[in-house]
Amino acid sequence: MTRNHRTVDYHPGRLKRLLRKLFWLLVVYLPARRQATVLTRNGRLTFDSKDKTTGRILHVHRNHEFDEMMLVVQFLRDKGLLAEHADGTVVDVGGYLGMSSSAFLLENVFENAIAFEPSPDNYQLLEINIRNNHLQNRLRAFNMALSDENSELLFELSGKNFGDHRVRHSERVTEGHYDEDKRSVIRVPASRFDDFLEQHPDIRRDNIRLIWMDIQGHEARFLSGAHNFLSQHPNVPVMMEFWPYAILRSGVSKKEFVERVTGMYRKYITFEAGYAEEHPIDEIGRYFDLNSDPEGGSSVMLCN
Repeated sequence: MTRNHRTVDYHPGRLKRLLRKLFWLLVVYLPARRQATVLTRNGRLTFDSKDKTTGRILHVHRNHEFDEMMLVVQFLRDKGLLAEHADGTVVDVGGYLGMSSSAFLLENVFENAIAFEPSPDNYQLLEINIRNNHLQNRLRAFNMALSDENSELLFELSGKNFGDHRVRHSERVTEGHYDEDKRSVIRVPASRFDDFLEQHPDIRRDNIRLIWMDIQGHEARFLSGAHNFLSQHPNVPVMMEFWPYAILRSGVSKKEFVERVTGMYRKYITFEAGYAEEHPIDEIGRYFDLNSDPEGGSSVMLCN
């Protein structure tokens, strides 16, 4: 009998976590590089066995931020921004393996998803995971970055955490906390979201319910490139990774970031300790400082 993702134990006790860690290390990570697959609460996910961060998390904990995702969903439903049944489209910016898109669709939170992933290797895994979870008719994937320009961008590759590949804003890069200056670099295609929508008229803009974004500090660049859509659809919230260290490395200053989001939104929501808390958008500069640790960061929702 095929196991369902809903039956996965994603709150393992200490002993089970230890056994999973040993299995991941000895059977998945240390042998020759390959594609590994594990059933998680987010769906059946294939990942690179040498991904020392996300691959390990998926194998040991059998989920990727699943409870946090469902907390966001409940908040949106409580606010009347999302129906109790499968509703509209989620745009997954920085889709990586499809962990978020797959979970949203398998839980019937959204009818459809559109995912953007610039890394060729990660995109290949994303396509595999679409098939793994039989989502070919609901999840469309694009091998590209979303930014504030239509061009090719420098893209640096992490050798440890394949979810931490990042757009590099300059040919010259300073030494960083994660040895970014030593990373190999490729070029990836990029588009402004506004222009992407113009080129894909079959995508119903009014059907988009949420922007779900984790692009390693490039979020402000996305917001600039999506300005028309976001201005015309002020009730579409943006859920983003909030990592000031990476935002600064993207070439966007704290002042520029604060000016950008305060010019577009009235408030931001934090999701910590299992509950949501609303804050006026003009306080986000202080929150920026509170998350200044390179290994810190959180997630926030920008909304009106």
